[in-house]
Amino acid sequence: MVASFLQDDLAAELIKIFDGFKLHMPAGDLSNINIFKQLLPMPEASDQGDILPEQLENGLVNELTELDPYPYVLVRVSDGEIADEASAQTINVMLLMGVYDYNFNKSGHKDIMNMIQKVYERFAKVPVLCGKYTIQYPISWTLQEEESYPFYFGGMNLIWETAAIRREDKFA
Repeated sequence: MVASFLQDDLAAELIKIFDGFKLHMPAGDLSNINIFKQLLPMPEASDQGDILPEQLENGLVNELTELDPYPYVLVRVSDGEIADEASAQTINVMLLMGVYDYNFNKSGHKDIMNMIQKVYERFAKVPVLCGKYTIQYPISWTLQEEESYPFYFGGMNLIWETAAIRREDKFA
């Protein structure tokens, strides 16, 4: 399906866009931006032998995970439309972004805005992805409204147009 190919191609392009752009992880180290498709990966508990029974009973096992997705961009296909038989398909893709910033100046939203700007600049300069998809306007973005220090969230909605499939029967 075209939407899943777009998702794969966009995820690969985001890796290029964010090459060398590093942000803090909750562990304190700098990390590349993690790119995920559709959903965040399911955290897995560390070795079950290391978990005490009372931690399992009290639900503390969630704090004992190996995977930490921050910083990340989630490439989520939300919906699409084919208006009529002669129209190209439009596909809406949401880029959901999450970062961690422990500084007390609470400036993690600036990291999100910088990420949004990098994506916008790429597609404003060259609006075609892989020679198959063309970005459409408006491009919309948002920042979270609620306080969630030290985690910050934002997102973009990108509308893509694909090539129209033309009817091939001899009666068309």
